[in-house]
Amino acid sequence: MHPIERLRYVARADGAGPALLVRETALALCAMEFDPQSLVLACRRIVERHPTMAQLWWLCANVLAAPEPFARARELALVVERDETPDHLDDALPDDASVLLIGWPFNAVKCLAQRGDAMMLVVDSYGEGEALVDRLHDAEIAAELVPFECVAAAAATADLVIVEALACCPSHALTVGGSRAVLETAKSLGKPAWLVAGVGTRMPDVLWKGMIGPLNLPADWHAGLDIIDVSRFEQIIGPLGASTSTEKALEPECPSSTELLRRSAI
Repeated sequence: MHPIERLRYVARADGAGPALLVRETALALCAMEFDPQSLVLACRRIVERHPTMAQLWWLCANVLAAPEPFARARELALVVERDETPDHLDDALPDDASVLLIGWPFNAVKCLAQRGDAMMLVVDSYGEGEALVDRLHDAEIAAELVPFECVAAAAATADLVIVEALACCPSHALTVGGSRAVLETAKSLGKPAWLVAGVGTRMPDVLWKGMIGPLNLPADWHAGLDIIDVSRFEQIIGPLGASTSTEKALEPECPSSTELLRRSAI
């Protein structure tokens, strides 16, 4: 497949996890060595198609800033797949925990599914939570779907709530819709709340603003996304472990490659 066609396929791939999309995008970019002039345009098209997937912004920003961009793309292709965030979450969680989740948080689910002793209470968000529970039941993993009207009751029985960041900066996290309501409900009941931020989700301010600006949040409440102040979380779990320091835990992972903020011509 021609690399441009492969990028178009990746750009249209809805529903795939970040690790798969990062790997396929990196490999497609590597195949463009014969046509390096198209690299910037290709990266813009990818982040335009997946505007809230921080891992693709992270990949493209690192590639565009690298002296050897194609070598850098090869280096980063498998980094998200090898993310140690689920392992650190595993270390931090108590035994036999009952955890309230929302949507389909990939890192949290990877950790909890491997443990086998945790109960996942999954609040639906635009069908993702329901799809996750179906997948977990097929694999004979304990999970229950929580209707939104039952969030308070479920939070009362949970040991903690975990929210996974789609993207974050040192002060705020972008999350799936409903996360803020679930978080505040759980905290009103005295439950601890943790933020999970995997590899590639930490953005410098200029790219964060470039991502968030077009979303028009919170004014556009139909967007199905929430922005949460990270001070609302007791712990942040990431690839370097668990931390209570937002400055350390949410330090940007990519350069401010402002080329990504221009709209592509086609």
